[in-house]
Amino acid sequence: MIRFFHFAVLTLITLTLSAQKKDQTVMTIGKLPVSKEEFTLNYQKNNTNILDEKDKKTPAEYLDLYVNFRLKVMEAQNLGYDTIQSFIDELKGYRKELARPYLTDVSFNEEMVQTAYQRTKYERKASHLLVMVTPEASPADTLAAWSKINDLRNQIVSGADFNEIALQHSEDPSAKENKGLLGYFSAFQMVYPFEDAAYRTPVGQVSEIIRTRFGYHILKVHDERLTPGEIKVAHIMKMFPQQASEETIASLKLSADSILSKVASGADFAELAKKYSDDKQSAVEGGVMPFFTPTNMVPAFAEAAFFLKNDGDISPVIRTPFGWHIIKRLELRTTQPLEKIRAELETKIKQNPAISKYSDESFDRKLRAEYQLKTNDGNLNKLIAVATDTILRKDWPNSANSLKNDVLFQFAKKAVATGDFIKYLQDQKFSAEVNNPDVVLKTMLHKFINQQLLDFEDTQLDKKHPEFGRIIKEYHDGILLFNISKDKIWDVASTDSVRLQKFYETTSKKYYYGERYKGWLIQVKDGETRTKVESLLDQNEVAKQELTDVFNTPTENNIQITDVAVEKGDNPVVDYYIWSGPKPEGFDETTTFVHGKITNNEQKMLKDAWGLYSSDFQEQVEKEWIDSLKKKYPVKINKKVLNKIPAV
Repeated sequence: MIRFFHFAVLTLITLTLSAQKKDQTVMTIGKLPVSKEEFTLNYQKNNTNILDEKDKKTPAEYLDLYVNFRLKVMEAQNLGYDTIQSFIDELKGYRKELARPYLTDVSFNEEMVQTAYQRTKYERKASHLLVMVTPEASPADTLAAWSKINDLRNQIVSGADFNEIALQHSEDPSAKENKGLLGYFSAFQMVYPFEDAAYRTPVGQVSEIIRTRFGYHILKVHDERLTPGEIKVAHIMKMFPQQASEETIASLKLSADSILSKVASGADFAELAKKYSDDKQSAVEGGVMPFFTPTNMVPAFAEAAFFLKNDGDISPVIRTPFGWHIIKRLELRTTQPLEKIRAELETKIKQNPAISKYSDESFDRKLRAEYQLKTNDGNLNKLIAVATDTILRKDWPNSANSLKNDVLFQFAKKAVATGDFIKYLQDQKFSAEVNNPDVVLKTMLHKFINQQLLDFEDTQLDKKHPEFGRIIKEYHDGILLFNISKDKIWDVASTDSVRLQKFYETTSKKYYYGERYKGWLIQVKDGETRTKVESLLDQNEVAKQELTDVFNTPTENNIQITDVAVEKGDNPVVDYYIWSGPKPEGFDETTTFVHGKITNNEQKMLKDAWGLYSSDFQEQVEKEWIDSLKKKYPVKINKKVLNKIPAV
């Protein structure tokens, strides 16, 4: 009876725990249960930091997005997308980058944060000169590089022009163009030893010699100024095609001038950007760009943007190497108070080991203590004895073969044999014939142990840092989602022209032109020719070929006719004649005129609205695919649990 009672209690506890676990399952997709915690984390992450309140969703509204995402990832896994080598390599690359901050002991203190903050408030303008030498260079090469830059510094300190010396002797390739002038920069924009020297060197003076991973540097500080801050703008861009002719550039300038006239007349800037801007990424947002500083934007664009004095001010049409721009200032942020950017500064410090007074060696010491590293000095000495024996060393590493199973060191209940270290030595091209092989072996063992500890720590990151595991899972699922969406949706929609044509023929037509002018843009030799052409056009309908046959000769083109089908704002000449637009700059109305008529609500054919119909077709392809996945992996929602998740 007592045994039966205990069994009954145990069964009851098991059933209760199982019921509680089931109660916390918000949905099941196929055989995959999705916990309330997982769904809530995804919902909150995708529903925060949304600027427009109307774009926020309740958990119930977010449900379909999550289900569709999970269905696609599940299908990708079942089809083996996660076993493809390209996927494995890509995820491995992301993981390596994401793991880096977790595999170093970058400590920081209040002094470092304060120093970094002060440097973000001021920009320094400097020139620099580089003599290249790698960290692995021999002592002789290192000394030669130092002697060269020391001699150049002495010449400059004695009165030689820094930039001329940089032009002649700097090994930075850009020096041939800029004579070493770097312009303005701020904190975190240069390798740290260089940044540190730039801020410690007084304005007008030359720094001491600096060593970075690139080599030896000297720099001259020209100026210091308050950081202008960050600016947020919207812009309308008329982009230059590759190898654009001057005629094309001039024509695009006319278009930009026409748009600026609309802005000046009170037209909505955002709507004009959506309609006319060639920067499609920002156009959909009304031309709005992310915040930028003068040092991380095209100089001509940055100069024009920061020249605007007030929010809402509009620039004239300005030119950059990429096109013509009209810029509207939206917001200027000066350097934020320390407490607002403290977390950001601390993250940057953590991710830059050179800033911290602690090196990677401190992390090595921490791991050795945490994982209770123990070395076997006796077995190490046996190996050293072989490497230093005048006879045995000649047959290295075969002469050490008998030691390969000896345990050299242990950590985290893991034993590493001498043979593993010998293989490492072979990979590093170690030769027992070097001077002081015992010293070299101990140094290389230190590096080998460090690498073994780091590799082991890397395997523990998911356990020790749950947020790291979540990020890796996001990358894993994100890559799968991209790859399978490309195959099942995007490539189908962009390459299956037969299905797209059938979709166009069977779908309701919903894309139409607005008011358009259709006809000819005519350019003639002179006013007399124009009168004759207009006379012919007034009498009857004349084909374009007839006109060119009448007025052009084998040796002279007296008339040029271009077909146009444009909406208001597309062509400044048509705007001038048809919609009373401003007269284009440099335009001669004596020899240029239009002939045609205004049309309304003409249907766009597939070739005219390929992008729009292709996008609709893509949506249908995706819907059909999702429907098939829901049949393959039935979705069951626990509405009771779903309703308990609070909206954000």
